[in-house]
Amino acid sequence: MFFRSFSIALLFLFPTLIWGQKLIGNVEYPEILWGKDQEFDTSDFPNGSFIYHKDDFILARGKLFQGEPPKSNGSFTYEQETITNSGKWNNDTLEILFSEKPNVRLEVIKRLEAGIRFDPQFFPFRYNLGRLYSLEMKYEKALVEFEYAKAEMPDYFKTYLHIAILSEITRQVYYAIMNYKLAVEKNPYDTEALIRLADHYLATGLKNRALLYLNKALKIEEESPNVKLGFARLEMEKGNFHIAYKIFNRTTLTTAEGKPKPYDKKFHYYFAETASKVTDYETAEEEYTKMLTFTNDPFFATVSSKVIARRRDIAKKFAEAKRTQLDDSEEETAPPNE
Repeated sequence: MFFRSFSIALLFLFPTLIWGQKLIGNVEYPEILWGKDQEFDTSDFPNGSFIYHKDDFILARGKLFQGEPPKSNGSFTYEQETITNSGKWNNDTLEILFSEKPNVRLEVIKRLEAGIRFDPQFFPFRYNLGRLYSLEMKYEKALVEFEYAKAEMPDYFKTYLHIAILSEITRQVYYAIMNYKLAVEKNPYDTEALIRLADHYLATGLKNRALLYLNKALKIEEESPNVKLGFARLEMEKGNFHIAYKIFNRTTLTTAEGKPKPYDKKFHYYFAETASKVTDYETAEEEYTKMLTFTNDPFFATVSSKVIARRRDIAKKFAEAKRTQLDDSEEETAPPNE
């Protein structure tokens, strides 16, 4: 099928970059998803390739990560349409998802399920369907898809991350920790799995062990927003909300050149929660609003967007009340007009 014509090659895709380098210490590493530190050998992907979309989905491309993906070695029919290219079908399906039209997830899931029936070994179908099942809170189904995805591309670290997250949700704690550690092993240059391990130990009250993983992440990427988020979360757990607030406030989400840094979008949720604790309700409202713009983020696999919207509305009311109080106070202290 289509998958057999693809190499096992993935590249991070950001809004303005197809090819990128990641500075770690004084060494630049190609942003290859499984963490290799050598340059690509073009003979490894003669026909097609996969790229990572910033919303955590997998897209298909032609040779060298560009152009149309190659056609499949067969075809299938979906609602009287004949599909001859699994990669293009995958990409077109995700375009429907990214269109932000209401209630499109079920249609996207149906299309991916049809793709899997045709080509069960095609990695993007498995990974993307796992993501959609997660967002629909169908955790067991999502786990099955990610397990299949792992079997097809065992070197891709984010698959292990999703398995670990879902395992935590379904209370398979040992399997969750094992997969977080496998994610670290598959990509030792990425901090996400280390931060999630720290989150796990924070949630279980083991703050010293959480700090151990945060320090490991710090050595990899000192200015990573995810690392800063981890340390802010540690302070929140200790009840030091003003310290956490300062960490969030001082964290930049762009590089010196103004390019966006990759980061875990739940940064906005925890910044909002912290801002509320220190009565900066305007910031809380802003950050909750930002969180709500990432409708397909893995965060919403466990927290309903309605909950975030409700907290944003509460923060907005408190912000308005605080502004009114300050305005009244200024009027009372103003000198009388002569």
